[in-house]
Amino acid sequence: MHKPAPKDQYATCANNAHGSILFFCEGSPERGFGHVGRCLALAAELKEEHSRNCIFVFRGNEAARNKISEAGFQVIEVANEPDFSNYKFSNEAAVILDLLIPLEDTFFETASSKNILICTLDDPTPNRLKSDLAFYPPVPQVKELGWENHAGELFCDWDYIPLRKEFANTPSLAHHSKSSAPPKLLITAGGSDPANITLKTLLALRKLNEPFHAKVIIGPMFNDIDKIKKISTTFLDKIGVLSNVKTMAELMRESDIAVGSFGMTAYELAACGIPQLLMCLTDDHERSASALHDAGAAISLGRYDLVSEQILIENLRKLISNESLRSEMSSNAQKLGIGDGSSNIVSTIIQRLAQ
Repeated sequence: MHKPAPKDQYATCANNAHGSILFFCEGSPERGFGHVGRCLALAAELKEEHSRNCIFVFRGNEAARNKISEAGFQVIEVANEPDFSNYKFSNEAAVILDLLIPLEDTFFETASSKNILICTLDDPTPNRLKSDLAFYPPVPQVKELGWENHAGELFCDWDYIPLRKEFANTPSLAHHSKSSAPPKLLITAGGSDPANITLKTLLALRKLNEPFHAKVIIGPMFNDIDKIKKISTTFLDKIGVLSNVKTMAELMRESDIAVGSFGMTAYELAACGIPQLLMCLTDDHERSASALHDAGAAISLGRYDLVSEQILIENLRKLISNESLRSEMSSNAQKLGIGDGSSNIVSTIIQRLAQ
């Protein structure tokens, strides 16, 4: 779904097209690391492919902030929600919003007066209606939001999901549906796992008799690391624990099945063609996960607190024992063409700035 803007809007950013690009985002155990991660993916593309200076206007905890700094980007920290709206612009070319809070009208008025391009990512707030460019995955909520008062351009498809370059669609790196014996599981629940989905999955795996090998990824903001490691040590022949993973795409492509929470990780897994079993933190996440489920690329069990241990065990057993199902899901995931979203989004932004 792509809704074009009136042609006269293409001149808005001509005066400061080469200025810095600001990213407004948050990262915390409650919000997760996904917002920061996808902004970093876009910032890396802008820096490496277009030599653009990117600055993060950020609110969150130290672990998330360090990820931004370690990637080589300047961080301007804000303490409160109003600080985002009251940011003092200078000669920026564009602002990319990845927030779940509505900003004041004065923010957009000031940006407009300085000819700053406003872009937004997967935004459910009224900010989206004041954006020049809005990018979304093809989830059911997007159409329901209402776009009557949006004068900008709307991009909504699988190829507008911002992932890191390592997940780009490269035929030689596509996941092959030839499975391992026993199957290799990857348990990954994002950077914070606030609902302890990793622990819930491990407890269910303890009750399976089917053969498998599993790798558990511990994120930088996990709360129950000790419990996870304790359970894993009782299955040394089956379960390994990993942290600070630097080659996530490679690790995913080596797996036959993934289990975790819905978020940006689910789209990364789909880009790698990995069959996945998903649990969702919120009702909104459940609806978003339904797009992957309906495409046959994932099995979404719904909201995590409504998923019984028995249901989880049954679905784990089904994926572990059914190679044909895994092969079909892998093929469905690869057909979606997820992977080049960052390049597509950045190209759209750069073209708009040039125009």
